[in-house]
Amino acid sequence: MGKTPHIARPVPGVLSCHENQSEGRVRNFESVALMKVAAPKRSESEDREFGAEARRPKSVVAARTSEIRYRRLFEAARDGILVLDPETRKIVDANPFMSELLDYPHDELLGKELWEIGLLKDETESRAAFRELREKHFIRYEDLPLQTKAGARREVEFVSNLYKEDGREVIQCNIRDITERKRVADALQEARVQLSDQAAKLEELVAERTAKLQETIAELQAFSYGVSHDMRAPLRSMQGFAQILVDDYGGKLDERGVDLLQRIMRSALRLDRLIQDVLSYSRVLHAQGLLQPVDLDGLLRDIIATYPNGRKAEFHIQGKLPTVRGNEAFLTQCFSNLLANASKFVAPGTIPLIEIGAEDREQPMVRVWVEDNGIGIAAENRERVFRMFERINLAADYEGTGIGLTIVRKAAERMGGQVGFESELGKGSRFWIQLQKG
Repeated sequence: MGKTPHIARPVPGVLSCHENQSEGRVRNFESVALMKVAAPKRSESEDREFGAEARRPKSVVAARTSEIRYRRLFEAARDGILVLDPETRKIVDANPFMSELLDYPHDELLGKELWEIGLLKDETESRAAFRELREKHFIRYEDLPLQTKAGARREVEFVSNLYKEDGREVIQCNIRDITERKRVADALQEARVQLSDQAAKLEELVAERTAKLQETIAELQAFSYGVSHDMRAPLRSMQGFAQILVDDYGGKLDERGVDLLQRIMRSALRLDRLIQDVLSYSRVLHAQGLLQPVDLDGLLRDIIATYPNGRKAEFHIQGKLPTVRGNEAFLTQCFSNLLANASKFVAPGTIPLIEIGAEDREQPMVRVWVEDNGIGIAAENRERVFRMFERINLAADYEGTGIGLTIVRKAAERMGGQVGFESELGKGSRFWIQLQKG
């Protein structure tokens, strides 16, 4: 402000881009006029420094630049850095992070040996470490304790180098705080040990429970054998004696006496069937169900051919039934129960009409169904159908034990299959088993 501005003048010998009066006309040239621009003035001190810097050798300037860069890194580092005198083993410099890590003011760190801040156990160990450093020029400790001024323990990673600087030896120690990393590693190791212990205990518990389960299964099998032979024999005797009474002494009994004998016979027969069904369910539960291809068409036709003649029912098989992957004994149990229910649960005076067919489902599954013209199942009873001992019809109207469909469900599950049904009250039912194709 207030100074007369410096006016740039054309450099002699160079044409201005605005002036050339040749032949009385103005002409433009595609060149730029070079102009003298005034340099900014420096203070006297800046002049002296600039002159001194310019007179220094380039090596000196580079060394100074390197020193400044190192000092910035030294002060900004988030690892602790200590510089030691190799002769006295004492700290001669420490970066700010080291003071922050140990809660020591910078001045208090200076003049201390490493063992005095807990980095080495004692002076003897400190001397041994320095001897090793002089021999190898490098030492490293992966896990070293460190103690703050307040006595708090820190875990650190310690690296020390011996090198020469301006012809004299210098020791630099880099110290990284790994307290948190060590804590996490210890926690992980403790967790691994706990998991290992728990796994061993769990394995021991499983072995113990398995042994008890095997013992229970053996007891159940022995019980099933006893039920099959010991309990059914008295029932058959009861039925036989009751029948003899009816046949031989029926004329000597009044109508009520004959009715009571017939009730005894029916009750014994029902209990015998119940025992047989429980045994069948037990066999399905514990039998080794080897799965292999089974010709359902042949199996169903054999079952129908041997169906009890006392029940009149019409059976129709649609087309040829497929081969499935299953167990023949389980499949016989399943379809025998489904066919028995289809012919039993019909309205009085109705001839059972039973359709059997199959349809492909999502590969590799096939669904085989048994459809009847029976009484159907009410919506509120559908959840109860496959439960053990669940009867949704009066025993006086339809005899049974309430186990048949439970056996069907369990046998299908043992073969890796599914069961289900569609039904409407008064319009019949369609029960199905879904299995893999054979």
